[in-house]
Amino acid sequence: MIGKVSAAVCTVFSVAYSGYYLAQLTRHLTRAWRQDGPLLHTASALQHAAGAAAPVAAGAAPAASAWSSSPARQPQRREEQSPKILRSIVSLGQPRQRYTAFEELGRGGFGAVYKALDASSGQQVAIKIMSLQEERSEELAVNEILAMRDNRNANIVSYLDSYLVDGELWLAMEFMDGGTLSDVLRAVYLEEGQIGAVCRECLQGLRFLHSRQVIHRDVKSDNVLVGMDGSVKLADFGLCAQLSRERSKRSSRVGTPSWMAPQVVRGEAYGPKVDIWSLGIMGLEMVEGEAPYQREARLRVFELMERNGPPKLQNPRHHSALLRDFLRCCLQADEDRRWSAQELLQHPFVTSGDPASSLAALITSAKEVQKEWRGDAYA
Repeated sequence: MIGKVSAAVCTVFSVAYSGYYLAQLTRHLTRAWRQDGPLLHTASALQHAAGAAAPVAAGAAPAASAWSSSPARQPQRREEQSPKILRSIVSLGQPRQRYTAFEELGRGGFGAVYKALDASSGQQVAIKIMSLQEERSEELAVNEILAMRDNRNANIVSYLDSYLVDGELWLAMEFMDGGTLSDVLRAVYLEEGQIGAVCRECLQGLRFLHSRQVIHRDVKSDNVLVGMDGSVKLADFGLCAQLSRERSKRSSRVGTPSWMAPQVVRGEAYGPKVDIWSLGIMGLEMVEGEAPYQREARLRVFELMERNGPPKLQNPRHHSALLRDFLRCCLQADEDRRWSAQELLQHPFVTSGDPASSLAALITSAKEVQKEWRGDAYA
């Protein structure tokens, strides 16, 4: 009888504690919403497969880009300045006269992405068409244009042009014919040398961004694009943040839950190394096929992260010591102990990775598998 009573008390305590935890987390997220703005739904990827929606970006709206002013008045000023800035940075003219042969590549809450032909150059391009009707969509558009335009690098998708058309932003960029890394992961298995190659290419892009005081804040396989030549590039900069001498840290809860660093989840001040944590989670994606807790609801993800600490490989003995150590260096809960992009580029797991060109055969195989899937779907 005493044992049954004890068990019942423990059960009640456990449920109460869980309810308390979720209540506290909800309270913190609500406070952030009131201070910084509503939850954001980030664009998944420039060429995300139709029907394979990305997880919702959770947290407060991203802080303004380099054009931000005093934090106390930022929300109001951003709302006032975003449309004006957006009009000043886009091109004039009619893109429908320049771009032809549209073919839809993917669609999400942000709008749609198309492959098109630039009639003036004969070059294939990707055009992201974003509705500007949603709250703060213009701020996201400004973020993405400025980040891509002002940070050109071999491992960042190239910005080509942008236009305002009937309440929509048309963002033209280079077309990556291999699709997203997540497309590849759904179709084929990556060897450790290939994972090292992808990490090296992403780290080169992150090192460049971080040297320019830019935080991506949504690194994941959906936002990494690949080319049939094996090239790997970071994409989707709507949630990025520009740091400055006056503001060397951010604290907005922005990103996609399973990939968010502990500092972001807790609303603590953070710097560029939150991207390194996300890269570590993406490393687990490449090994396991999906991110930890990816199928869980947002608040459940946060609870599991807080309770369990840094995620680990499901079967660590099946993988090399170099891979395990690389992930450990990325997934340090303490941001000061987490390695930087520059340091990780010297890690033996990265330096011993395959050349990027070797990824071409892998991406070709993934395309063939995807073609077979489409054939089966129409059979």
